[in-house]
Amino acid sequence: MRIPASTLVIRADASVAIATGHVMRCLALAQAWQDAGGNVVFAMAESTPAIDARLRSEGMEIVRLDAPPNSIEDAGQVSSLMLDRHADWVVVDGYRFDWEYQRNLKNAGRKLLFVDDLGQCQRYSADFVLDQNVHASDGMYANREQYTRLLLGTRYAMLRREFQGWRDWRREIPSIGRNLLITMGGSDPDNLTRRLIEALPRISVPDLEITVVAGGSNPQLAELQRAVTSSGVPIHLVGDASHMPELMAQSDIAIICGGGTLWELLYMGCATLSYFRTPPQGQIIAELDAMGAVRSMGSVEDFDPDNLARAVEEMIACQECRVKMAHLGRNLVDGEGIARVLESVLPGGTSLDLVMIPVEPDQRADFLKMAEQHFREVNPMFTPAQDWKNSYFENIVKNPGRSLRWIVSSGQHVGFVLFGVEEHRFLPRLTGAIYEVYVIPEQRRKGIARACAKQVIDELWRSSPSKIQLEVIEGNAGAAELWRSLGFEKVTERFVLTEKNQATK
Repeated sequence: MRIPASTLVIRADASVAIATGHVMRCLALAQAWQDAGGNVVFAMAESTPAIDARLRSEGMEIVRLDAPPNSIEDAGQVSSLMLDRHADWVVVDGYRFDWEYQRNLKNAGRKLLFVDDLGQCQRYSADFVLDQNVHASDGMYANREQYTRLLLGTRYAMLRREFQGWRDWRREIPSIGRNLLITMGGSDPDNLTRRLIEALPRISVPDLEITVVAGGSNPQLAELQRAVTSSGVPIHLVGDASHMPELMAQSDIAIICGGGTLWELLYMGCATLSYFRTPPQGQIIAELDAMGAVRSMGSVEDFDPDNLARAVEEMIACQECRVKMAHLGRNLVDGEGIARVLESVLPGGTSLDLVMIPVEPDQRADFLKMAEQHFREVNPMFTPAQDWKNSYFENIVKNPGRSLRWIVSSGQHVGFVLFGVEEHRFLPRLTGAIYEVYVIPEQRRKGIARACAKQVIDELWRSSPSKIQLEVIEGNAGAAELWRSLGFEKVTERFVLTEKNQATK
């Protein structure tokens, strides 16, 4: 995708105390903007020498702000910078920025993408809000302006340029893991890296190869080198690694502390043990732990060296666990997040040309062909019997409570939706049900399923059911994430939506 050669302003800060994650995830968007022909300016009140050097090495301009972060003066300086650089869009990322800061930028006539975690602000007035976390939902952002659009879930996870070349790579998972990677992010404000190094002698794994990465903004490199020397364990200490995808690819297990590294490791299919520093990080990691995609090690404050040793030994020995994590990781983070953000938000992006129309009786053969393709994806052993061919379509169209629609994009059938309203088995209440939302493989990762799902949910609520339910096949992390992001909650094996205002906001 190409955009006009224009300037993007990014407002984000970095320091040893607040860490570097906000800047680094925005760097991914900045690189993509550059690749599309634009210029990037980082507006920063705080930074570190390593971050400055990284941004400048990427050909990005840095402008220092002298106003208190999140103040009206801060927003005014950013607005003036945008005017001077002829910038249409500003990206704001950081826990210190609130609703009033968004409003001040919008009142100045600026187009704003606000990068958020877990609905941290009381209100939202940005043009777009991006929350790349697995359980991000419309309900978290109910208090927003009518024009504010949401980009939610790991399908929008932003990965830097160096990870794009690994899209077709697939991990080989040995029966016993031998390679351990430890990385605590750019600055490691809690100096957890040193405590981890000191705990490594407790791990009883023969021939374990350990790599410890100290981020470029970590001020404790000399102290870490002394800890490595005194540990008595062979450890390869790397300062400010420039080849993180390669290190992740060769590692069987990684120990981290939340942040952007989490999404990178999921994409690379590396089994991950993660600590957390803040409540938002804890919530994110707990959700991933519940899915089986990551193992939560608890808060940095609760660090227990014996617990760490047990967890590493168990993960080293459990091939099944590492296989599951690798599968879930790539399902959650597919590497297309940056493209989706650009297509949704920025000039030159594409909008979805979608309609849903009934499947007509004379289209029976076309529908059955697509339905067979769908069921074969679910179960490669599926072979339609003649009675299925004779009755499946007829049973759907004869049921007055069910609706079968084509999904049509640019005049082509790209999928189908089957939904309806059922009478409750024991009570005189109606239940909405979504049976199938299928999009053909070549049309996926464009937001089609989500757009159609929201339309179906809205239509079902107008039929006044007591709830809407659906079923997700075990292991289909992408589908589970979609329904969670629309406000559904898992009830045994079913996902259920019980409040009308969740999915349609």
